[in-house]
Amino acid sequence: MRNLIRLIHMLISIITALVFAFIFGCSHHSAPNSSNIHPAHPTSEKIDSTNLDQSKNTLLIRQSERAKMPKGSTLALSNEAIKYLQNMLEAYFAIGNRLAKDKYDTIPSQSHTFLSALDQLKSVTNQEDLKIIQILEKIHQYGHQLSSSSSIQDARKHYGFLSHSLLDWLHKLALPVKVYGFVCGMAPHVPQKGVWLQSVAEVRNPYFGATMLKCYSQAFKLETSSLMTQGESNDQ
Repeated sequence: MRNLIRLIHMLISIITALVFAFIFGCSHHSAPNSSNIHPAHPTSEKIDSTNLDQSKNTLLIRQSERAKMPKGSTLALSNEAIKYLQNMLEAYFAIGNRLAKDKYDTIPSQSHTFLSALDQLKSVTNQEDLKIIQILEKIHQYGHQLSSSSSIQDARKHYGFLSHSLLDWLHKLALPVKVYGFVCGMAPHVPQKGVWLQSVAEVRNPYFGATMLKCYSQAFKLETSSLMTQGESNDQ
């Protein structure tokens, strides 16, 4: 009889948790909807800023910085550097796609491909530009940690730090391709609670995979001119 009561209590707890996750979980819309805002959205009263980088919304700070930059002030890369950047992004996008599919198999090899392209890009970068070199070193550090990950959970954590540092650099560039960005808002132990970048507009959350594939709290775009735009539908 006691075992039956315990089982009933466990079932009630599980059902309560599932209902809570359904009510307060991520939005499944392809674009932010003011009538159904994710609990972690900056405009929500329930926002928890304790896990943001230095307790600040650094994504919004970067947007503010971009808005103040004179037109045409983004960093233009050489044709050779652009080729290496495209190789980097292809490997990074492939890693995100595997995580969104809850697959770990090719992540170490794709991480090595990413690092190889990054090393090539660093070799044609002005070594006297210390700020850029420091950013690239940080990207390399997180990319190496991702390549050394031992599980998909570990990979998602390192992917989060890699994505955050990669965005710090990409928003300064005149990009050769359009990049779509999202913030999950619920991913633990990573900056921004889970920022990531994609080559396509369809939301595919790499932090939760199939359980919350369309989860996001904020959307933005990096145009080919590297103009960061927030809150658009990104389904053009």
